[in-house]
Amino acid sequence: MPQYTYQAVDGRNKRVKGTLPASSLGDAEAQLREMGLYPISVQAKVARKTRGFGSGRIRAKDVLSFTIQLHLMFTAGLPLLRSLENIAEQERNPKFQEVIGDICKRIETTGSFSEAIAAHPEVFPPFYLGALRAGEQGGTLPEVLEELVKSLEKQDELQSELKQALMYPVLIMCVMTAVSGFYAFYLMPRMMALVLEMGAPLPFYTKAVWFTVSTLRNSVIPIVILGILAGAGVLIYRKTESGSYTLSYLKMKFPLFGSVVQKSILTTFSHYLSLLLRSGFGLLPSLSLVKGTIGNKTIVRAIDTIEERIKRGESFADSMKGLPFPGFMITMIALGEQTGRVAEQLVMINQYFEKDVKRTTKRVLTLLEPLILVTFGGISAVILLSTFFPLYNAMGQMK
Repeated sequence: MPQYTYQAVDGRNKRVKGTLPASSLGDAEAQLREMGLYPISVQAKVARKTRGFGSGRIRAKDVLSFTIQLHLMFTAGLPLLRSLENIAEQERNPKFQEVIGDICKRIETTGSFSEAIAAHPEVFPPFYLGALRAGEQGGTLPEVLEELVKSLEKQDELQSELKQALMYPVLIMCVMTAVSGFYAFYLMPRMMALVLEMGAPLPFYTKAVWFTVSTLRNSVIPIVILGILAGAGVLIYRKTESGSYTLSYLKMKFPLFGSVVQKSILTTFSHYLSLLLRSGFGLLPSLSLVKGTIGNKTIVRAIDTIEERIKRGESFADSMKGLPFPGFMITMIALGEQTGRVAEQLVMINQYFEKDVKRTTKRVLTLLEPLILVTFGGISAVILLSTFFPLYNAMGQMK
C-alpha cells in the first residue's frame, strides 16, 4: 500500500509530522481526521530506490505530455478533475505526480484550475497560467488547451531541431580537439626526444612550437584552476542584476550564433504574445506574462520600456522603436494596430522568425564546420611538420 507523508495540527495546536499507509490521498486525510489531526500537507511518499535518472526533475516534455492528455480527455467529455486524477495515476515522474495530485486537491478546495496551476510557477510558465485563466473566464478552456498543445509542440520541435543541428559540429570539435591534444601532448614529446637524441639542429619554428607545447604541459594545473575560477566568477556575476543584463546582451552579439539567439528569443516573444492576445488577454497583461518566458534580461528590459511607453499613451509599434526589435516587426505590428489584427500579425511574424532561425542556423553551421576543420587541422599539421622536418633532416645527415 502507498505511504503518505503528512504535516498536521493536533487538538493542542501542536504541529506533528509522520507517515501512514493509505490507498489514496483522500483516504490518508480521512485517517488523519479520525486520529484527531487537522491535515496541513499530505503527499505521496516516493521511495528513493525506485527513482530513475532525471525522475526528480520536471521537464518541458513532461508539461507537453500532460497538456496533450488533459486536452484529449477533457475534449472527450471527461470532467476536469477526473481527467487530472487519471493523468496522475499514469504519470511516471514521481515529482510531477505529486504536483498533479496537489493540483487536484486545490481544485477540490477552490474550484479553479488556473489558481491550482498558479501554485506551481516552477513547473508551469506564466503564459501557460495566463492562457488557462483566460480560457476559464471565457468558457473556452478546451480551445485554450488545444492552443497550448500546439504552442508547446512547436517550441519543442524548434529546440530539438536546433540541438540536432549543433550536434555534428560539436562532435567534430571534440574529435579534432582530441586529435590535436594527442599530437601535442603525446606524440610530439616522443618525437622531440628522438630528434634531440640525434643531435639535429632545431629550426626556429620548431623551437617556437615546442616551447608553446612545453609551457602548456607544465601549466595544466594552473590553467585548470584558472578555468574553474573564471567559470565560478561568471556564475556569480550572472546572478547580479548588471551581470545578468550584460551577459544576455553579449549572447545576442556573439559572433555567428548571436543572431540565432536573438531570433530564437523573438520567436518565443511573438508566439506567446499572439497566444495570449488570441486567448482574450489585453496587451499590457499579455506583455507582463510573456516576460516570464523570455529568459533574456535585455529583452525583458525592452518589454519593461514598452509597457512604460504604452502607459504614457504611445502605440504598441511606436513603443518598440529604438529597442532590439527589427524594423519589419515594428512595421507589421503597426499595420496590425491599424486593422485591429495585432494577434494575427504576430502569428505571421512568428512563422517568419521560425523559418529564419532554421535558415540562419544552417548558414552558421555551413561556415562553422570548415572553420573547425581548418583551425584544428592546421594546429595538428603545424605540430607534426615542426617535428617531422628536423627528424627527416637528422636521418638524412646520418645516411
